Amino acid sequence: MITKTLSGVVIAVCAWFIYEHTYGLKVNKHTFKAPNELNEPIRIAFISDLHLKDQDSDFHRLDQIIDATKEFNPDIILHGGDYTGEDDNGTRLLKPRILKGIEPLTILAANYGILGNHEWWTDTTWGQSLTENGIELIEGNSKSIFIKDTEVCLRGLGDAFTGNYIPFGFHDDCDGIRITLTHDPLAIQQDDESGLYLAGHTHCGQLNIPFMDPVWSPTNASIEFLCGVGFNQDKVWLVSSGVGTSIVPLRWGAPASIELITIR
Repeated sequence: MITKTLSGVVIAVCAWFIYEHTYGLKVNKHTFKAPNELNEPIRIAFISDLHLKDQDSDFHRLDQIIDATKEFNPDIILHGGDYTGEDDNGTRLLKPRILKGIEPLTILAANYGILGNHEWWTDTTWGQSLTENGIELIEGNSKSIFIKDTEVCLRGLGDAFTGNYIPFGFHDDCDGIRITLTHDPLAIQQDDESGLYLAGHTHCGQLNIPFMDPVWSPTNASIEFLCGVGFNQDKVWLVSSGVGTSIVPLRWGAPASIELITIR
């Protein structure tokens, strides 16, 4: 009897753990130091791998993301790709709802984004659609923006997983904070520019066995680039677990998350 009860408790705890990691939302807060002194901190919301599917639970969580982002009051919102979680036909049908769903974010602050592998696979008009709906596609481009009188040099690298990573540097007169946005963190490992890098794609392994490296992750990047914060002499990087799921609709040990960043 005790054994059966204990087994039931273990199963219930595991089920709750999987449910929370898959359908919940972890709001991670990070603080990074700017290379130069700032008059005021700069706040950045980084949202990646929404993988939105045609189900109300996904859009309910998107509302939670919007609420958490609004409370943070970011100066800029960056999107790391993989907005869709559907195949070609499903994406064509769901795309208007996805764009409508993320529209409230464009009211909160300036939005910049790149494409993920799922955009490259499903619809060639994603870049145009995002820009028309308030998320400027920064992929393949470098530009300066000014936030609270501080120059931020923003650069978007193509997705390495789909062969779209093409290295290029920041513009020559960049004297501000350097931020690089990309999808597959392999580009972080291969790129030679300095600054802060933001990526997603890996889902931090999505299904992880405790005390072991991820069983599988869709990247050729080394283990230190698969998840979380890392740094070397010239770079600091943050690889987000992202929000949605891919292939298997479950998460274990890699909770769905968004990243709220303060640069001081």
